[in-house]
Amino acid sequence: MTEYNVHILRPESLSEGIVEDAFSIIEHSKGYNEGPVKFYLHPWDYEPHAGKLEEEDVEEEEPRRTIDTQSEIMYSIDVDYSARDLIRKFREAEVTPALPIGKRKIPVNELLESCKVIARDFRKQNGITETNNLVIVTTTQGNTNNFFAEGADIITPTALVQINHTVMQEGNPHLLLTYYMAAMPLKALGFNDPDYINKYAHKNTKGCMNDLGAEDVYHLRIKTKTADICETCKKILSDNKVPYPIISQLRGIFGLVRKIQINIEDFEQDWTQPRVEIGAKRLGFPDNGLVLRLSPKEMSVYVLFMKADEGIHHNDMGTHQRKLMRLYGLCYNGGDPDSIRTTVGSLCDISNTDNLRQTIAKCNAKIKKVLGEEMCKPFLIGGNWGELKSIKCDRTLVEFSNSWGF
Repeated sequence: MTEYNVHILRPESLSEGIVEDAFSIIEHSKGYNEGPVKFYLHPWDYEPHAGKLEEEDVEEEEPRRTIDTQSEIMYSIDVDYSARDLIRKFREAEVTPALPIGKRKIPVNELLESCKVIARDFRKQNGITETNNLVIVTTTQGNTNNFFAEGADIITPTALVQINHTVMQEGNPHLLLTYYMAAMPLKALGFNDPDYINKYAHKNTKGCMNDLGAEDVYHLRIKTKTADICETCKKILSDNKVPYPIISQLRGIFGLVRKIQINIEDFEQDWTQPRVEIGAKRLGFPDNGLVLRLSPKEMSVYVLFMKADEGIHHNDMGTHQRKLMRLYGLCYNGGDPDSIRTTVGSLCDISNTDNLRQTIAKCNAKIKKVLGEEMCKPFLIGGNWGELKSIKCDRTLVEFSNSWGF
């Protein structure tokens, strides 16, 4: 069948982070390579101010009102977070910290026009037509109407999602963004109507992709937990002849989001420990939709300790030097042998353990940032200095990529 392409743009000036985290979940979804819907992530030259956002303080926002436009609207209101929500804080660990909330400087219609121009320029420069090609512009620009996600053009399929909206501050923002990366193609194909709100949107929360989430921010989390389409909306998709393979693939992403969300909650209650996939450049936690990148030196040290079930004493690093050199060589593609020997020699030097200490500390800090204070514990290189240091996770949940040759 004909492919449907989804091009996701992010500001080139912004460091890799929340958008990549969300996209990595799609990469793990069934049908990513062989399904009819093809997803592409493009750093693109727009919103040059975005690169400075990570240095700013978070600013709280006010509630919003609705206006009559055709696509998804999210309401965000100030709420008193209960003890229940505070307990859920752990569940809300994300790969990268939430960006400071975007200041609301322009009306949503003006923002929509701006995103249409960005998408039009992208299409023109890449020879992308209107047919079977959706462009999603992730923006850091707030709007006075406080829209979160919205369709910007009916004729030329375009949508926007504000990645530093109020709702991205609470509740697994990378999962929420993944959800809308999958929902927007379905909206463009099945619910693309100027009168979207009156014809298709649900004022009451059903756990459907067309819920407005009008009562409070927590309802967005309900959408990622149910990750479903109600019977009425399924019939509309069928009536509008949206191909079933497309629906099936995108619902599969919804299902993966739901599975990850539930898995995070299960871990919070000590029900399960997430799997870890170890590649040459990154650690992946597919049950949680989380990915982190380690430097070649950090990755080689981490894999060395992961393969040493009983742990390693820093005084014994010399006996592991040859193995560490091989691991480092696999991570450090193109590195000259002298550079590899020098780096590994420094890591194994028992007379000066600063390099090894710092490398372990950096590994642990990155893992803690991704998984949170509790979930990270089994995956840290732990143990007091002067004793055996080891990684305590269940090895049956560890999978190494073929690049390691284990």
